[in-house]
Amino acid sequence: MPLIAYLAPFIPFLAMLPPSLAAMWIASRWFRTRSGGADLRAEITALRDEVAALRQAHAEVQERLDFNERMLSQLREARRELPGASS
Repeated sequence: MPLIAYLAPFIPFLAMLPPSLAAMWIASRWFRTRSGGADLRAEITALRDEVAALRQAHAEVQERLDFNERMLSQLREARRELPGASS
């Protein structure tokens, strides 16, 4: 009996072996990146802190802008009320 006759029942298993190994490799890589190392967690924490600092700075700039707009508005009103204003 030829060798292929003995291997025939195993052909579907042998055909599924490379894709199965590839899927296991992809899954292991995904789980490794998903769990993340300490350096990845530290980087994420640093980025979150930086975003928080940027949000705080943005809020302060907005407050200063609002203050300056109010001051300019008051200055314009005061100039309009002056006698002989030419605007």
